[in-house]
Amino acid sequence: MKKAAIVGFGFMGRMHFGAWKKAKGAQVCAICDSNLAQLKKKNMGNQAGTDDSTDFPGIEIFEDYDTMLRIGGFDIVDITLPTPLHPAACQKALNAGYHVLCEKPMALNLKDCDAMLAAAKCAKGKFLIAQCLRFWPEYVCIKQLIDSGRFGAVKAADFSRYAAAPGRDTKGKSWFLDENKSGGVVLDLHIHDADMVNYLFGLPKSVTSRAHVRENGMTDHFSTIYDFPNMVVTSSASWAMPASYLFGAEMKVVFEGAAAVMNSKAKQPLTIYPVKGKPFEPKLQKATGYEAEIQYFLSLVNGTAKKCPLTPDDARSSIQLICAERKSAKTNRTVTLTKR
Repeated sequence: MKKAAIVGFGFMGRMHFGAWKKAKGAQVCAICDSNLAQLKKKNMGNQAGTDDSTDFPGIEIFEDYDTMLRIGGFDIVDITLPTPLHPAACQKALNAGYHVLCEKPMALNLKDCDAMLAAAKCAKGKFLIAQCLRFWPEYVCIKQLIDSGRFGAVKAADFSRYAAAPGRDTKGKSWFLDENKSGGVVLDLHIHDADMVNYLFGLPKSVTSRAHVRENGMTDHFSTIYDFPNMVVTSSASWAMPASYLFGAEMKVVFEGAAAVMNSKAKQPLTIYPVKGKPFEPKLQKATGYEAEIQYFLSLVNGTAKKCPLTPDDARSSIQLICAERKSAKTNRTVTLTKR
């Protein structure tokens, strides 16, 4: 039985807490948050699946991260802190000998990503960035269809996620709305689809991006065209939607012999439309992406992992892709990527 400690108990910390409860061969034995009032809040965010517990029997509660690492009693540190805190928190845990699972995005810049990778290479523990979309049932299915060649080559693909901007707290603040802390809509929301493009097709030759920027300087809508041979691949992300919309993600992949369409708001999220035959709904894994990524991380820790849908270097290359996209939008020019 592996024991885990969750660091940061806001919306995503609670989401991970719920997933850890369903994991086989693991249990949460510690929670750390510098604001202990978080443990009494219900953080529903824009998705279902968070755990709303306010009582934590058998779980040790910490207010100080360094103290928690020193006392120990667990094998895994699950970091769900705000993005600027990822690099230091990961390096501390890795240097202390723990296995580390860290929420996406990996970091705000490539320099911090490289420092995290350097620490991981010298560490005894395993290290993974939680790019949950690579484990999400609909996207897992698309990856399998592409790799199998069942419907031929991909001709076009489009990915999008639209949401209302994150709400402010009772004091009128939100770290998500500070692009210096969260990376804004590009690094917090669009990173999912940018990483999926990287996962399905690899890094493109170049990117051409455009952004809508509010008067206060915050980007609220972002779109990119990715340069791949023989494919048209596009993506967009928005925090410009009305609050009543909440959140929605879509994916369309056009193969030579079929089209796959996913809409997170639809009753049946993924449908395949073959050129020949009737549309059908593919069989999907039952576990959510959060549950599947944690179960995969446990298999890494236990040395039983058979597949490798994600590595720390993959997460770093997706940040590289985001950096190129942001540069393109800022300069209104196409930006070429160089492979590491």
